Amino acid sequence: MKTIVISLGGSIIASNGLNTSFMKEFSEFIQNMDKDIKFGIVVGGGGVARSYISSLRKYGVNDNVLDEIGINATRMNALALTSFFDDSNSKIPTTVNDAAELSKIYRVVIMGGTEPGHTTDTVSSLLAERINAKVLINATSVDGVYSSDPKKEKSAKKIGELTYDKALELSLKELSGAGSNVFMDPTAISIAKRSSIKIFIINGLQLHGYDDIIRKGTTSGSTIS
Repeated sequence: MKTIVISLGGSIIASNGLNTSFMKEFSEFIQNMDKDIKFGIVVGGGGVARSYISSLRKYGVNDNVLDEIGINATRMNALALTSFFDDSNSKIPTTVNDAAELSKIYRVVIMGGTEPGHTTDTVSSLLAERINAKVLINATSVDGVYSSDPKKEKSAKKIGELTYDKALELSLKELSGAGSNVFMDPTAISIAKRSSIKIFIINGLQLHGYDDIIRKGTTSGSTIS
C-alpha cells in the first residue's frame, strides 16, 4: 500500500479564521483517492499561532513557551480538520509513534505538532520516516521554492528542482526562530535526506497540485530530492 504524508500549512486552513470551504473540499478529495493509498496529514498552526507568538515575544516570553503555544494551535487546527473526515482519528496524537499506531487502524491519520523545537515540517518528515512514506507533500501558501521570499522581492525566481543540500542552504538562510515562515525548516529537510524521502513543495490551496503528485508523480511546484 502506498503511503503519502502531507504537511498542511496552517496558513492554508487557518489564516484569518478557519478556511472551512477548503477543509471540506480537501477532505472530500483525499477520501475519494484510491483506497490503496494511506495518508498522514500534519497540520500547522497558521494565523492563530503566529498572532500569539508575535504578541508574546514582545514581552520576552522564551521560545520554549512560544513553541508550546504553537503546538496547541496546531492540534486545535488538526482536530478541526478531522471533523470533515468520515474515517479518521477523532483524538489527535501527541507523538509520531502514536500517529504511526493509528495509521494501522485508519487510512487517514491527522495530527499537529509534538514537542518544542520540532516544527510541523519536522514532524511530517519524522512521520514519513516512521511509516515508510517516500513522498512528502509540503503544502504552503506559495507555489514552490524561490531564490528569495516572493512576497517581498519581485525578482525572486522559482526553483523547480533542488538537491537536499541546496534546499538546506536556502532554508538556513531564511530561518528566524519560533513562528518563522520558511518553505521548510532545515531539520525536516535533513530527516528527508537521510531516508531518501522526496519532497514536493506546492501551493496547498490548489487541489490539482496534490492530484498531479499522487497520480502522476509530477508537479508544477518544486521538488527536493
